[in-house]
Amino acid sequence: MDETKIRILELYSGIGGMHYAADLANVGAEVIFSVDINSAANEVYRHNFPQTNQQARNIESLSAQEINKLKPNIIMMSPPCQPFTRVGLKLDVEDSRCSSFLHLLDVLPHLATVNWILMENVVGFETSEMRKAFIKALKNCDFYYREFILSPESLDIPNSRNRYYLLARKSNDFTFGSENDIMANFPSSSDKLCTSLRGKTLEPYLDKDLTEEQLDQYLLSDKVLLKYCRILDVRQKSSFSSCCFTKAYTHYAEGTGSVLQHNDEEKFHEKFAEYERDGEISQLKPLKLRYFTPREIANLMGFPNQFDFPLSTSLKTRYRLLGNSLNVFVVSSLFKILLQ
Repeated sequence: MDETKIRILELYSGIGGMHYAADLANVGAEVIFSVDINSAANEVYRHNFPQTNQQARNIESLSAQEINKLKPNIIMMSPPCQPFTRVGLKLDVEDSRCSSFLHLLDVLPHLATVNWILMENVVGFETSEMRKAFIKALKNCDFYYREFILSPESLDIPNSRNRYYLLARKSNDFTFGSENDIMANFPSSSDKLCTSLRGKTLEPYLDKDLTEEQLDQYLLSDKVLLKYCRILDVRQKSSFSSCCFTKAYTHYAEGTGSVLQHNDEEKFHEKFAEYERDGEISQLKPLKLRYFTPREIANLMGFPNQFDFPLSTSLKTRYRLLGNSLNVFVVSSLFKILLQ
């Protein structure tokens, strides 16, 4: 392994969003060790990064001594968000899923080579006790930090996915912003942000070659249309945005992500007016309302074309893993800012 490269310790690695973000930033960084406890996510990660030392472990088993032997320069991590989510119990630091993060804070003062940290989490983390503990640990270790709440829409990507981010670096303060504020935009001094080349509408992110058989797999059922057609977030190929896709997408209809009008030759409002008038679900069928495919969601989240799921990964699991993942373009842009 090239010793001159920036060495990344990737924690809570999921399906590899942080790894892809580091690759996209193209700043001479390499993931030298990756850890996650989720077996399904690990299978996808190893399928796409077979050369990376990826281990299925509880992060609490990582000692300072073991980490120091790896000589990482950067920690990139996306700790469990369930203790802070809007729909969760909000147990915060009392949630057992915070124990591995708290362990990291105990280990942090003893890490000899770590000079940078990039962390992602759900909106809500910024008001948590866990965040207070994190900030205290960073300050005690002479890190400067900046916080953000950002969406891919800020990079002209047609998907809403607000997430909390924290950048920290040792001994050298940032030239923008303040530790007293959470930024809602990228720093104006950032002129090399990583963004999609596909365009600002949904169409370039969509599967172009869906067969009729494949399309049938994603069409909304009559049951879903009948019960939820009035609250579905329906987007067209020409739309400039889409709602955040969650891990419950396709399992629950409300608030888990947008659906697509596959047949753009029909006018949605006319067909919906006909349905309202006649009450016949058949009026909506010509629209071919369907779920976004996992590949389309991966495209919107910045995963490259070569990203793929193992054939053994079920459709439900693919949606769940993507819903727990992050936007590669946003993280890659922040990664470059961190190293400036």
